[in-house]
Amino acid sequence: MATHLLVHASGAMFKTFRPRGWTFCFGVYVCNDEGKPIEGLKKSDFSIWRLVNVVDQQTINMLVELNAAFPTSDMPGIYRLQTKLAMGEDAPHPQHFVFAIRAKYSRTKTPLRGFTTVATTYLGELQLGS
Repeated sequence: MATHLLVHASGAMFKTFRPRGWTFCFGVYVCNDEGKPIEGLKKSDFSIWRLVNVVDQQTINMLVELNAAFPTSDMPGIYRLQTKLAMGEDAPHPQHFVFAIRAKYSRTKTPLRGFTTVATTYLGELQLGS
């Protein structure tokens, strides 16, 4: 019987157009400790915490479960999480961030939880030589 979740993640930043700025995006794989992918998680099943400078919880703006949105992907347990606007477009760079991502699955007799950490670097706009 599974006792906890295994959570694996990678993170990146990308520029948004409305509102203008930068946000964080994470690819997250969730399975139980027996290796079974966990499907059907919602935004409320995840939390993202920024750990550098000030510890604060990030708001999840969007969640896409890859296998539910694109069944032909055949990738159960893979989620795309995107936070709300993180930085203005003129933010100083480079900046480095460390996040903790926690997932929970409470549809079993004993709720399962797991977490991982992710490092992300903001490099800013590409600066072309003069």
